[in-house]
Amino acid sequence: MGIARRQFLQAGLTSLIGWQFFTRDRVAFAAEQYVRQTTASTQRKRALLIGINQYDAKEETQNLLSATANGWLPLHGCVNDVELQKELLIHRFGFATQDIVTLTDLDATRSNIADAIATHLVAQTLPDDLVIVHFSGHGSRLGNYNTLVPVDSGLPQNLENLLDITEQEWQGWLQEIATDRILNIIDAGFYYPNVSAIGNFRLRSRVGLKNWQPPTVSEPSEQPIDQKLIGTTLRAASGDMLCADAQWSGFSSGAFTYALVQQLWQSVPATKINVVMSDLATTLDRRALHNDNLTIEKQVTNMWEVEAAKQKAIATSTFAEMLPIPDFGSDGVIINSSSDRHTADVYLAGLPIAVLSNYAAGAILNVVAVASTSTTSNKPETESVLKSIPANPQATVQLKSRNGFNGKIEVLTEHSINPKLETGQLLQEVMRAISHNVKLAIALDVGLSKIERVDATSAFSTLPNMFGVNANEQCADCLFGVQSASYGLFTVGHTPILGSFGSVGESVGVAIKRLQPFLESLLAAKLIRTTENQAATHLDVRVTLKAMIGVDERAVTVASKFAARAALIPVNAASNTVHTKPINIGDRLECEIENFSDRPLYMRIFCLDPRSKILTPNFIATPYANDGIIPPSEILTIPYPKAPMNWAVSAPKGMVDVYIVISRSPLLQVAKILEASQRQASSLNGLISIPNPLQVAQSLLDDLDRAGKPSEFGNAANINDTWMLDVQQWATFNFNYQVA
Repeated sequence: MGIARRQFLQAGLTSLIGWQFFTRDRVAFAAEQYVRQTTASTQRKRALLIGINQYDAKEETQNLLSATANGWLPLHGCVNDVELQKELLIHRFGFATQDIVTLTDLDATRSNIADAIATHLVAQTLPDDLVIVHFSGHGSRLGNYNTLVPVDSGLPQNLENLLDITEQEWQGWLQEIATDRILNIIDAGFYYPNVSAIGNFRLRSRVGLKNWQPPTVSEPSEQPIDQKLIGTTLRAASGDMLCADAQWSGFSSGAFTYALVQQLWQSVPATKINVVMSDLATTLDRRALHNDNLTIEKQVTNMWEVEAAKQKAIATSTFAEMLPIPDFGSDGVIINSSSDRHTADVYLAGLPIAVLSNYAAGAILNVVAVASTSTTSNKPETESVLKSIPANPQATVQLKSRNGFNGKIEVLTEHSINPKLETGQLLQEVMRAISHNVKLAIALDVGLSKIERVDATSAFSTLPNMFGVNANEQCADCLFGVQSASYGLFTVGHTPILGSFGSVGESVGVAIKRLQPFLESLLAAKLIRTTENQAATHLDVRVTLKAMIGVDERAVTVASKFAARAALIPVNAASNTVHTKPINIGDRLECEIENFSDRPLYMRIFCLDPRSKILTPNFIATPYANDGIIPPSEILTIPYPKAPMNWAVSAPKGMVDVYIVISRSPLLQVAKILEASQRQASSLNGLISIPNPLQVAQSLLDDLDRAGKPSEFGNAANINDTWMLDVQQWATFNFNYQVA
């Protein structure tokens, strides 16, 4: 591959793409470009980013039920996917702007896509170059083929307009690129479930056609397609998995693309691919479209495709093997500074979606130097953890406004060494701002009648901190709908929330009044999630969640996570691990918290189960105090190994979120509120359900707020109606496990 001969290239490109899409002049141009590139000595990075929203735009309708007949809907987030990837590649991985080609909407025709691959990638790429190819849009399933749908391809009923790109064609095109360092990202689905929207998401899949053969390619090879793969393919969906086009707070994107981009902003050279993919699968399962038939382990396998020879290396592979990962993570980047260089526009795509959606004006960040790519592979065990905190931040800034992942910042001059903002400077959190006015958005399912929707909107308006929105049009936290003639709640991906459905014949108003405790629990969970900050915290701490599985209680590490920007964590402890297999009812859990600092830390554990209940361990016994103290330079094990109690995995089946909150200051309000509930619990074993979760969540933020207002920031950190949380004062780790 990669022979630099014009005649070979002309023949190869002609047979690959076809004369109907690639003229002799273009082939000649491609050959000339390739010959010129072979004389270059420096490694290049190239990207082709494709995003298509405007499918069949003339047929867009607000009545999502008619989408079944149409077979697809225009999408909202694909062009944003391109922007998210472009900013990541330029400012995080050092791609030159001129080396990134984008094709969006009406420009993303089959011919233009084929042309861009040929002239930008095949013709100009050398064997050691890095190539990123990203496609966001509709996929389809035609005959035995999975296909990508360019903007000029039609519905299967109009076969003369069908210009889909089969996966075999796509792989064939990529195989002509003269490098094995190819990262192929596909945010499209192939399975069409006879609807074009589910819950609060549009689906990135178009109606298929059983009896279809591609007009320009041969039958699929008898050899498995994975034997033909080059580089690495990351995909949002395969098989019968669904792919979500998501509406977040202030913007739309592919759920898969946003989750991937956010993780890559925070990755460091030691970050393992299987850890990232597990977090991706869990995020999509929890915040988008849940699949009862697929474990997290199977979803990871389906979303990550590599050459057969590399399959065995999955557990140890890192992203640094394919991408120039910088030494430290970033929460955002300056994309445009003002003439006086004291204000600037920023991208905040490094923040987790649960945090970004509630990120308020007033947040304080440090401006740091552009990250350099790590070249160190072996560090002494006595060295501290990865270079996650650049020395001497150049400036400190405050967020003045935010819309989606776009924001505006202003320099806090008195706290800045060099208060001159420049495009490309990276940002790291100093103080997180969360509004006291966080509300729960409840989407009204499209299956409700007009009268039911009016009644529901009116009922929700009477509940504090809650409001109704239209499904698939605005960001939502849950759905209100009907199932088997009874009203209840669904996740945003339309999975029923267990225990929320009432009796047949119940009125909408009575149902919503009955559901108020469920809704308050969901709002409490939303507030707890805003504290997640493993990538940003400075606490010198590592947390390991273990499971004792089976009758022999074989110990398995569910996950081990450390504070990414800590200073004192030894390198031999700075390795995230993850276990993706389900855990069975009756297995036991155990949590270890390692305090590497010289001062005590205080902790609380909150578990969010599939019923939307919030639970906490009821372990009030020696050696625990009510606020969960972790002594300096020691390890706290929960539950205490010699105590007559256990943390048992219980029903129902499904995904459980565990949030472990650790603070340098005692969580006094939380302890006070929980004390009564813990005393009244009938058993000291296991978990207890928190009866007043919203009050507990608000108290948690109050506790962290009091601990996190450094005097040096003065009025900048004292904003009315906002919790201000200092990332040096607390850490919240999120763990997930699947109950089988």
